Amino acid sequence: MSRNKNILGLMIIALLLTISCSVGVKTDLLTGLSIKYNGFSVANSFLAKGNKKTTDVKIKPGEKISLVFTGISGFKTIEGMAYPGASIVVTDSKGKIVLDIADLFSAYDSTGVDVKLAGEALTIDFTAPLTGSEKGDKYNWKSRVWDKKSTSELTCELQLEVE
Repeated sequence: MSRNKNILGLMIIALLLTISCSVGVKTDLLTGLSIKYNGFSVANSFLAKGNKKTTDVKIKPGEKISLVFTGISGFKTIEGMAYPGASIVVTDSKGKIVLDIADLFSAYDSTGVDVKLAGEALTIDFTAPLTGSEKGDKYNWKSRVWDKKSTSELTCELQLEVE
């Protein structure tokens, strides 16, 4: 009887840890997009070109590609407001920095964003440079999304190829 209680207790603890902690890694096998998350839950993540979902990681010079997260939960809210942060660093195949923005949402540091809007969709964009790359060149994209009022964060990495 005591053994059954111990097993039941361990199962309850494991369930509570699973519910309270959103920690994990997701990799999209079609795009290679890898996302590590800690504290956030994300219903969906995908790439988009021209407002259309895509699995194509080839990009033309001057073309914009977006990394979209939908159904994000885990923000600490203060009076209904969330305080997201997001960064992007893109390097070329030689390691040269093509784009480096430390916080895409710094304009909202003092006001925050309605938590419903922050949770619905969060987008990070990259536009390939018009010059300086050739067909077949690779870009390594790293982004981080975090909650400025807690420790929740997600990091992602993706490799793009110039068409």
